[in-house]
Amino acid sequence: MTPSVTPSPANLRQPAEIDESEAEAVLRRIETGDPDAGMDARHVFEALTWGEGAEMLKQARLQTWLWYELPCKYIDGEAGYMGRLASAAAVLMDELGLHRYAAICRSDTTAEVHRAFDERDSEGFAALQAAMRDSGIVPPDLDDLKWNRHMGPDEADARTAVENALEAAIAAGELAAGTRGWRAAQKRIATAALDDDHDDQPGQSWRTALITERLARWVSQGDTMSESVGAARAQVANLLLHPVEPPFDLAAALHVPVWLLARFGDEQPLTQAGNLRVAFVREVHEDCPWRVIEPPPPYQQRHVEADDLILSALRHWLQRANALRKRHNKLRRTQAGAKMTQDAALAWHRLTQHLFPSEWDGFVVENAVLALLCSGGEIADAELDAQVANMAVECGWRSWHDGEQITPSAHAVSWAFSESLHLWEACGFLASSGTWPDKRLALTEAGTAAMLARLRHTATGPSNRPF
Repeated sequence: MTPSVTPSPANLRQPAEIDESEAEAVLRRIETGDPDAGMDARHVFEALTWGEGAEMLKQARLQTWLWYELPCKYIDGEAGYMGRLASAAAVLMDELGLHRYAAICRSDTTAEVHRAFDERDSEGFAALQAAMRDSGIVPPDLDDLKWNRHMGPDEADARTAVENALEAAIAAGELAAGTRGWRAAQKRIATAALDDDHDDQPGQSWRTALITERLARWVSQGDTMSESVGAARAQVANLLLHPVEPPFDLAAALHVPVWLLARFGDEQPLTQAGNLRVAFVREVHEDCPWRVIEPPPPYQQRHVEADDLILSALRHWLQRANALRKRHNKLRRTQAGAKMTQDAALAWHRLTQHLFPSEWDGFVVENAVLALLCSGGEIADAELDAQVANMAVECGWRSWHDGEQITPSAHAVSWAFSESLHLWEACGFLASSGTWPDKRLALTEAGTAAMLARLRHTATGPSNRPF
């Protein structure tokens, strides 16, 4: 049953309609009736507008002050100061004709947040997060965009534009937090606001300005790591400004991983060492769509998972994409994994996002991809390894050998890239010609789309690092 929501009183005007003289007259009228209350009201007005006038009054700003700044930023406040200042804010808002804002000041939600902070900070922050989330005014994360904790100016402006759109929808009765379907409506409004024309950048939307800023940050962070990494990122950055179109024939591009997901079934038991059991490996080899690597001599054959580099790499990739998940002594196909066997677009989205491994291997693979993209066609295997090794040295990567620190070598890069190289060749993402030591590599059309999609996910996604 959907909970009922009591309609909030409406603001009689827009804050931008309140000029400085009118705001001052209201503050003096409150001071005349009660000097102490007037002093509190003046403090509230200055805190909410930063001295820049009533046009700065917004629901998002009011909520931040009530639920975060009052409990957390006021030092040595006397007992009951949060309730007193919230009441002063309510009186001020009513006098200004902003009755919806006054109702937020007097709301049970505000009282509950203050009570929770009086108990302990952990309870207060939990109540604060719930209040913000349920207010409807906080921009939600979208399927294709998650907000940064540390925002640059363009992202902060985009977030403000979304907040303003959500507040306008609430004021117009188009969005009512707590009613059936309101979160989906909130996402629709946020998406439309992001894609609306930017106020100050002709030809841009709020979203494109935000994406451009994030790409600039990604390139700048690359420059900080290494001149070579920064230069490679800068060379491909323009290819990442817009969503990357998947290949025309998605089913063909994803045939190998989706085939294994379908063959996998709901779950497969694992050995004590955590490998797929021999019986399943043999079943896979009966008609797998990739070439099994050269097996050991018959007297050494065990048909274990490690005998097939492609199978092992596929398993790691599907686990990174949360299509498979290990639980106790079994490897289970998740609900998302099952859906991916039927939905090619979903499979492409999830698999490309998790195309690269992590840590050292991830560094090697990402920069090998940059080298491939920057080559403009084919690149010699040895040259690729040398380029990435140079990047690693510039970035300060080190390893230990016989008790001594050593810099990464081209051989170390080749070893770290080998699993992805074999996997991508099997999937048709990477084409090779010639033989070692004259082997050459090139991304296919599907491979280029997959790599760009993965790089865009990294470059334009949220970052935990300050801008």
